[in-house]
Amino acid sequence: MGELTFQTGITALLLATAVLLAFVALFPSLPLTACTEVGYAGLADGPALYAFEGSEVVYTPDGGINECTTHAAVPGVPVALLLLGAVLIGASLRR
Repeated sequence: MGELTFQTGITALLLATAVLLAFVALFPSLPLTACTEVGYAGLADGPALYAFEGSEVVYTPDGGINECTTHAAVPGVPVALLLLGAVLIGASLRR
C-alpha cells in the first residue's frame, strides 16, 4: 500500500507541475480569465495580485495597465495537487 501511495503522490506532483507550467505559458490569459481591453504595455512593475472578489481573483498582469479576473479554482487546482502529492509522499515515507 505504501508503494501505491508514493506513486500516486509522485503522479500528483508531476501533474501539478505540468499544469503550473501551462499556466505560466498562458499567463496572463489563463482559462476562465477576463481582462480589460486597454492594451499591453509591458511588464512595468510586474504582475500583482489585487484581491479576491467573491470567487474571483483580481490581478494585473502588467503593473496596473490592465486588470484581469479569473475564477479562484483555476490556480487552486495545481496548488491542491501539489499539497496532495506532498502529503501522500510524506505519508508513504513515514511508514
